[in-house]
Amino acid sequence: MQKYYEIVSRGDDVIGGVLYSPSQWPYPIARDGEKVKNWENLELELRYGKYRDFHLCTGGANVVSESFMNALLPFVKDCSYLEFLPVLAKSTQYGDQQYYIMHFKKVFDVINMKKTMFVEGTDSIIKLVLDREKVKDLPIFNSQPAVNDVIISNDIRKVLIKKHLVLGTDFIPISAE
Repeated sequence: MQKYYEIVSRGDDVIGGVLYSPSQWPYPIARDGEKVKNWENLELELRYGKYRDFHLCTGGANVVSESFMNALLPFVKDCSYLEFLPVLAKSTQYGDQQYYIMHFKKVFDVINMKKTMFVEGTDSIIKLVLDREKVKDLPIFNSQPAVNDVIISNDIRKVLIKKHLVLGTDFIPISAE
């Protein structure tokens, strides 16, 4: 039985830095299910630490290294739902590097509505439970249009760990029933 994890970038990690978007850039940079606008002109700035492979970005986007992207691509059978948009990340201390906005072009219907816990009277999720039948063939997906909603299979998690692409990254288990 496949296990699933949400990828979370730790903001308090003293080892890994944070990517900053220009202060005048519209928030969010990328919202799942919507076209990303003007990304070709975006330059990010690394602050407060080293480059990571999965980054926090103040502008609201999942930003990944080329190594991280290449670790995911063998699992992505259908590129129509996931795209990687190249952006430059700049750092006076660590040099400039090519990064990619990891963007879902759709929002997946994967929530087990009977088992997921919501804030009463709202659609805000307290505890997400995936519908096992809906996710059984999905190695990487999202569950809602929120920024930074990336869910991966245990198979992908193992590859990321093996390739040492997890600095400042946590994997939060998500139930599938």
